[in-house]
Amino acid sequence: MVRSYQSHFRNLSSNVRLFLIGNAIQGMGLSIYSLLFNLYLKELGFGESVIGSLISTTSLGISLMAIPAAFIIEKFHVKHLVVTGMGLSSLFYFLQILNVDEGSLFAFGLLASMSQALFNISVSPFYLRNSSSEMRVHLFTLNSCLNMAAHLVGYLVGGFLPDLIRWADPGGPRLEVYRTAIVLALVVVSLSNLVFMRIKRVPIPRVRKRMFEGLREKEWRILSKLILPKLCFAFGGGLIVPFLNLYLKEKFKLSTEMIGVSYAVLQLFIFAGIFITPILVQRTTHLRFIMTTTLMSVPFMVAMGLAGSIPVVLCCFFLRGTLMNMSSPITSIFEMEHVREKECVFASAVILFFYHLVYTSSTRLGGYLIETYSFGPTFYVAGASYATAVTLFYVFFHKEDREKKVLLSRKAQVPVTEAA
Repeated sequence: MVRSYQSHFRNLSSNVRLFLIGNAIQGMGLSIYSLLFNLYLKELGFGESVIGSLISTTSLGISLMAIPAAFIIEKFHVKHLVVTGMGLSSLFYFLQILNVDEGSLFAFGLLASMSQALFNISVSPFYLRNSSSEMRVHLFTLNSCLNMAAHLVGYLVGGFLPDLIRWADPGGPRLEVYRTAIVLALVVVSLSNLVFMRIKRVPIPRVRKRMFEGLREKEWRILSKLILPKLCFAFGGGLIVPFLNLYLKEKFKLSTEMIGVSYAVLQLFIFAGIFITPILVQRTTHLRFIMTTTLMSVPFMVAMGLAGSIPVVLCCFFLRGTLMNMSSPITSIFEMEHVREKECVFASAVILFFYHLVYTSSTRLGGYLIETYSFGPTFYVAGASYATAVTLFYVFFHKEDREKKVLLSRKAQVPVTEAA
């Protein structure tokens, strides 16, 4: 498997390799930010419902910008958009962390995530257009593996960074320690632009057309089938995932260092799961792989809400995260391969728009539910939402998947027949 990844990486274009590396660097910085930001908000004195609202600005900004970004991407080179988006998002995140009132935190967080949407919307279409169908699974899984490795390092650093800052400045208040750590994380995010700026500009064909021309001709029927299961994932994930570090801190009294280590171990589990995905997916179809891994994660999600022992909770935390995330590159391929190539950017934008719109509302609702009813019931609702997503995937695509399974079985039997 390692040799296979190495050979595929060598065969990638320099632009794709640079994009992979830049994506990993910004992922490292953002993982430190995401680990510490709501702990920082807790130090400011905000409750879970307000924290949920502030965290949801990231999804809200991406949702608001997703579809406009798709039309912008068709007219500009990806290098310019990525560099501009990452530069502006870093600036607005810096401004956000320098303010303490709720309105400013919300406004700058919204502007930062809207800028970041220019980057997010370009990832899958960029990889799809710069890879052949034979190397696509390895490219998407390689991207996910690098992200997981970057997040692993980020969470480890993020967990111990406040203590290192406190060691350097023993008299500093805890609030300033968190703020300094987050600023250092954002410096790492900004450094990713040094890599993205090395991407070579490739001329894009100039097509004169109106901004929203051809909307009626889009593949809305297949898009709706792809979007509805994603909405269930977004609803379930938004309810609880952004609050898992608070769950470990508030209910089990884990230190920031141990939370960072726990998240780093989770990334190691996810990395291993995604790393073996190309081998596992060869034995089945994309749809069955997505459905199987998602369904297997649901019992661990529910168990996290029931368990009162930290070792049991952490085991469920690792296994749930691994099973849910190891199918993410396959889900991206599944979505992109169900739309026409010329519409992959628009399809990615529409899926992101609805996903983050629901995630925004769900995160706000999750903060309210946790503050009102504690964490337990939120885990159960999230698990039911994931199960509903699997059901929708089956209803929409099982006939097509059955035909694909038959074709794969026939191909597998061809060498035996010829030998006979």
